[in-house]
Amino acid sequence: MARYNPRKKNILGYAGLVVILSMALSAGIGIAFGNSETGKTPVPTPSNTANNTADPSDPNTNTDPNKEPTARDKALSGQDFTIDPATGMAKEIKVVDDNYMILVNRTHPLAQTYKPDDMVTVKYVVSGVGKKGETDQLRKVAAEAFEQMVEAAAEDGINIKMRTGFRSYEYQRDRLYDVEVKNNKGKGMSEEKAIAEADKATARPGHSEHQTGLALDVGGESEKYALSYSFGETKEGKWVAEHCHEYGFIIRYVDGTKKEPGKLTGYVFEPWHIRYLGVEAATEMYQQGGGKLTYEEYLGILD
Repeated sequence: MARYNPRKKNILGYAGLVVILSMALSAGIGIAFGNSETGKTPVPTPSNTANNTADPSDPNTNTDPNKEPTARDKALSGQDFTIDPATGMAKEIKVVDDNYMILVNRTHPLAQTYKPDDMVTVKYVVSGVGKKGETDQLRKVAAEAFEQMVEAAAEDGINIKMRTGFRSYEYQRDRLYDVEVKNNKGKGMSEEKAIAEADKATARPGHSEHQTGLALDVGGESEKYALSYSFGETKEGKWVAEHCHEYGFIIRYVDGTKKEPGKLTGYVFEPWHIRYLGVEAATEMYQQGGGKLTYEEYLGILD
């Protein structure tokens, strides 16, 4: 049986103390120079800019690499938001993919060639409006969500229908924007004034969410399914404002008025214009802003 040796214990104790002091000294040197392993100053993590890098200080951002990315994370990683100083525009979106959270507005355009390849005809459409086989369609995921919303509304005694869905670049240019400019000129406006007024009323080609196949104009029975600024005050408009997020939609241009475009969205308030983002994102936006939060604010893209 080994005999207890107090001197040996003391030697081990001294050795342990030396090791601890050495470790502490090493750590202190590392901290002083910025890194406990190399003594080199670490490269700072870039903060969120007008591109696809999420801001870790934002409560909406998921910074845990082991967790599934949030809807907002996916939106930020799915598009280049960088603005070209020379043009004032972000890069055109040309490729159709499964990104249902594409940002499209005055400065974030779609290419003329952009057209979804998964569109279907919506069941509940106002007849005789638009162009059959085009404006009566949405991307499949948005069409199914809207149809569910219409059926849920009907159970509450609310009757709504889609008036306009997908609009191609050419449709937006030839049948809406250019017509608006021409009409304004006919009222005696200069070219510059005619364009400025047209910009308030309708999107330029390539800048309309309708081209994504994820946005639509909805009308209610109270006003014979017409598009009206008073839609928001009808029972149908109120129901849509309260419940559309449950089906993945938001009312898009909430920062504008019926006369002046919003500073963030660039468009006048259209209580009938809703956009599909998916239930997760739409619900987060509704919870954060009660239906008054713009998509730009949600993403943190404020240019």
